Amino acid sequence: MITKRSKREYLSEIVNLEEMIPQNHFLRVIEKYFDWNFIYKEVEKQYSVFGRPSIDPVVLFKIHILKFLFHEDSLRRTYENLKYNNLYRWFIGYNLNEEVPNHSTYSQNYKRKFCKLEKDILQTVFDKVIDLLLEYNCLDMTAVYIDSTNTKAYANKKKNHKEMIKIEAKKYQKEVELEIALKGLQDEDLTDEEYLEEVEKIVKCNEEIPIEKLLGEKEIIVSDTDKDAGMLYKNEKEKMFGYNSTVICDGNNYALTVDVNPSNMHDSIAFYPAFDKFTGKFNNNMPDYFVGDAAYITPHICKTIIDLNMIPCMPYKRPMTKDGYFKKYEYVYDEANDIYICPNNCDLIPTTINKDGYIIYKADKNDCVNCPFKEKCTKMKAKQITRHVWEEYKEMANDYRHHDDVREIYKKRSTHIERLYADGKMKHGLGKTYFKTKQRVSRELTLLYACMNLKKFALHHYA
Repeated sequence: MITKRSKREYLSEIVNLEEMIPQNHFLRVIEKYFDWNFIYKEVEKQYSVFGRPSIDPVVLFKIHILKFLFHEDSLRRTYENLKYNNLYRWFIGYNLNEEVPNHSTYSQNYKRKFCKLEKDILQTVFDKVIDLLLEYNCLDMTAVYIDSTNTKAYANKKKNHKEMIKIEAKKYQKEVELEIALKGLQDEDLTDEEYLEEVEKIVKCNEEIPIEKLLGEKEIIVSDTDKDAGMLYKNEKEKMFGYNSTVICDGNNYALTVDVNPSNMHDSIAFYPAFDKFTGKFNNNMPDYFVGDAAYITPHICKTIIDLNMIPCMPYKRPMTKDGYFKKYEYVYDEANDIYICPNNCDLIPTTINKDGYIIYKADKNDCVNCPFKEKCTKMKAKQITRHVWEEYKEMANDYRHHDDVREIYKKRSTHIERLYADGKMKHGLGKTYFKTKQRVSRELTLLYACMNLKKFALHHYA
């Protein structure tokens, strides 16, 4: 029998908002376990003792968090939904008849108050979420995984111009120069005392002399809309302006650190600020394994990981050699004599070291003239091979690749860091941003990952 509801009548009802929210909802878990009182301590100096009462700052941050938890299109849309969404009202502590704040309230408060804090308040929120995960032993620090993904910038790719920018020295340039200087002492005939004296002089000189910060210039494409965004070439035909967020996550897919850079910055360069954040936060709880893709296979990155007693889990990196020529691994390195031996059993001896720390090994011209393999070896008069002063660390990382435990750990990379990015893009709006400048995008993505951690904590551990 068909049922027809009677005409709508507007009657008064007594409603308890607390009873309307399901007891097993993940927002209840967040409200129970996450203490928001730290926000008052952070921002209290920005508020006057006198004057009109302000909107509770915790309410403003909770509304912003709702935007990411429920993948709202914008913060304005979230404020609009507050008017009729009872779940949202319960979370921020508002009654059904209480007037919600205007959508411009948060942005104006951030411009006038929150941005003046010594440490960014959204980074503080992220750190507090990490502290919560540590408190309840939610992190699996057996292995950590690093990778980066691109977020499309709010910029028209057709509106751009070219600019010449300065090339800055590498973060570890002074460390390379020190290694080069110390390596030069090995060729000199010195006693032990003389050697130690020379080492002390070199180390002292390296510490006192400032490094050359600028190494030249290069031309890049700059957006007219957002100058901080970097041009990313996805393929030969497709390109876009974007930001690159480097994330380190644990074995339970929690984001441990977040660092944002332009998309035209290589992953091996973006590694350092993210890694510094990680070691600063987890200095007393370092993992056994550090997992990254082929972009992170550089001598200094391998050295950085191994020196901290972590095992690098890296994939096989195909040699970047032209087809038809011998690969570098076909030249045998004799560590005892510090020479390379070519396929024709001729020696390549070390000659000079360039400023990047690469030792140049050269063959004798007479050996190469009548060599039967010269067409597969080189077009030059004599063969040259380069080897970095920290090449042994890269070789150690390649050796670890064949260990059974490293193989098993690396297989899990796709289910951890890749899964984290997939969830961020599909469920939380990581694929694009409506903010401009690196600072604003960085704040937004940091809060996004904090919300992902909170939601995962609530759903998988205490819901």
